Amino acid sequence: MKIKTIIFILISVIMSFNISYSQFFSATKIFEKCSDAVVLIETHYGIGSGFFINENGYVITNHHVVQNHLGETLSPQEIVVKTKNGYTYQVTYVDDTPEFWNLDIAILKVDGTSFNFLPLKPNEAAVGEEVVAIGHPNRDFWNQSKGIISKINLDDQYLLQHDVPTDEGNSGGPLINAKGQVVGVVTAYKWMRDNLGNYKIQETGKLATKASWVKYVLEKRGIKYYQNAIVIEGMSELERQFEDLRKEKEALLKDREQLKIDRENFEREKREFNQFKLDFEKKVRESWDIIQRADILKQELQNIWELNAKKAKELAEREKQIEEKEWKLFEKENELQKRYINRLSLEVLLSPNYLYNLNNDIRYLKFQSSIGLFLLFGFNKDYYGFVKSSDRIGIIYGMQKLFGFETKKFINGYYHDISLAIEFSDIFRFGFGKNFQNNYYYFGHKEYYFAYIKLNLTSYPFPFGLNLGYYTDNDFRLKIFTAGLFFGFNLKFLRL
Repeated sequence: MKIKTIIFILISVIMSFNISYSQFFSATKIFEKCSDAVVLIETHYGIGSGFFINENGYVITNHHVVQNHLGETLSPQEIVVKTKNGYTYQVTYVDDTPEFWNLDIAILKVDGTSFNFLPLKPNEAAVGEEVVAIGHPNRDFWNQSKGIISKINLDDQYLLQHDVPTDEGNSGGPLINAKGQVVGVVTAYKWMRDNLGNYKIQETGKLATKASWVKYVLEKRGIKYYQNAIVIEGMSELERQFEDLRKEKEALLKDREQLKIDRENFEREKREFNQFKLDFEKKVRESWDIIQRADILKQELQNIWELNAKKAKELAEREKQIEEKEWKLFEKENELQKRYINRLSLEVLLSPNYLYNLNNDIRYLKFQSSIGLFLLFGFNKDYYGFVKSSDRIGIIYGMQKLFGFETKKFINGYYHDISLAIEFSDIFRFGFGKNFQNNYYYFGHKEYYFAYIKLNLTSYPFPFGLNLGYYTDNDFRLKIFTAGLFFGFNLKFLRL
């Protein structure tokens, strides 16, 4: 068996141990989170759907929704946008994307800066991906229907195909995935002939404009849009953890910015106070003779002095509070850093073992050193999110030297081998492997195979424990047993 074969086996095993995190589709949650961003578009020629793509009042819809019966684009004054909460807005700007021939997309603008909006999916939709359409079919306002993406490669590069039930009034509305991201804009239908030769709408031939083309149009115009998921229930567990960490980090940065402002205000007030104190002391020196003669002036200065003392005490207390807040932020930063998980580890072990050759009834002392690279997975976390233990899988290179009890000397040469190992909960490890590139026969055999188990009695990064092993050849004639100890060092890295 060659090294490349072993590496291929390692990759296959790693893929088989790949951790999958639950992700589900909640149409109820999607409607709760997304329906407020969907709008009703009204003209003298009919209605359609649309949706906000940012908080500043930019709306995406179909071009044909804002055309008259001659195919001409309507003016902003002829178009009205209505939101789910009952507000009506006059359109102030219409962009019918003229440079994209046959792209049925228009961009509308209404005045405002705090609209609910929908993010666009960062990558292309996948065949079979579950989606919903929210729109106004046949004037059934803010209606939601569900289906899947059925085809993404069509003759028209702008379009994808889906089977979500839609009707007139859905045009321009969003197709939304499990995470609340828009994957397409409901656009048109395919037509077909029935058995009698009559034309009808193909039930499986619903068409939508791809979100990737919407993003391309927006980018060319410098219009802001978002891509982050807004339906947490549609995220995978790993995505939720990273989203929580991202939000905590953003909050931490805001706190640090506020702390910086507080520090600057404090330093400014402190400078003003020090200057006032200097001025006051100067005034005391210049007015000492007057103070001695004037009880009224003396009392005034005494009052000022007491106020200054009180202010100094307040500033000292504020400085202490700021320093305490600074320390808490430092501790929170350290805690947040610890919650990122190391994914790889490098291990170096030394293993003295007792070796017994059952074939020849010969005993040896085996000295073995090894170095291994492991991928960590299956993390077991405590209540606070810190990793207590993990599973790992990796490949190990070993080198051994034998010392004979009867001969009282070392056997010539070193024996090299490589093995694949898997470990559970940082305690129990099982591995198997074979020799390679050996210039010496191993008890009369050019090749040998082995398997072993290890029991770790301590915690990382300094493992120590028991080792049991078995060696044989291709024909299973060689029978060698080993038992002993191991100890070494383990370094984790690649924190994600």
